[in-house]
Amino acid sequence: ETVRLGAATRVGDGADAASVQTVRGDVLARWVFDSRPAPPSRRPVTTLLQHFRGAVVRADPDDLPHLPLLMDFRTPQPDRGLSFGYCLPFAADRALVEYTEFSPAVLDEGAYAAALAGYLDLVLGGAAHEVEHVEQGVIPMTDAAYPRRVGRRLMRTGTSGGATRASTGYTFRTMQRQAAAMAEALVAGRAPVPPRPYPARHRVMDGVLLRALDAHHVAGPDFFMRLFARNPTVRVLDFLDGATRLPADLALMASAPAGAMLRAALEYGMRLGVGRTRPLRGGER
Repeated sequence: ETVRLGAATRVGDGADAASVQTVRGDVLARWVFDSRPAPPSRRPVTTLLQHFRGAVVRADPDDLPHLPLLMDFRTPQPDRGLSFGYCLPFAADRALVEYTEFSPAVLDEGAYAAALAGYLDLVLGGAAHEVEHVEQGVIPMTDAAYPRRVGRRLMRTGTSGGATRASTGYTFRTMQRQAAAMAEALVAGRAPVPPRPYPARHRVMDGVLLRALDAHHVAGPDFFMRLFARNPTVRVLDFLDGATRLPADLALMASAPAGAMLRAALEYGMRLGVGRTRPLRGGER
């Protein structure tokens, strides 16, 4: 049974139960899973934002793409980071069309409107269309470390528990995997600690890639197009979702620009070492 009590303002740990303070009163529970934004346990080397605006549009079926467009780099590229669009048709006359950037800061209202309008014109060839719904959001892309258990009865889930893939912003499938594992642990009478969201090598690879993108060692569109051109599509998509094993990871690494990635790896390692010697200050992310 689901009981909705409004926004949680504070959680507290306990030996036998955790407490959640809400606008409608306090609640005690054996376990609490907290997905509210929270500071990391280790400062990041690099932090970018994946920010986007998309629209569900209705148009003549002849004017809409019949297949999904993913990471369409025909968009104008920002001075720092990268941008792309995608189009996901879900009916003969409807599609979700989205403009996305990986960059250090969000855009203003006018810039988002212009970027999405430009990509809609590109995808639809200037054809008439009706916008039925608009969505907008921001996803952190950071190599910071996030704890999954923060008390005897408190667990962190979602982005605040490290479920967001640093190099892609993908979160949903990892949350599903973690939820299934936690449910299995509860049924078996074990502590429902969320499993590690990604292998350690993937976290390192993500940190190196973020450093390469942020320091302009690689051009984002060229890097991703090279990965898709030199690897089976399924392998790349599995990697972006954090589901590849070591042989596939090595094949992907071999297809990346060696010099640029080596430079990024050295810089990442040096900055990571410095970051570990400096404690996080209050409020620092």
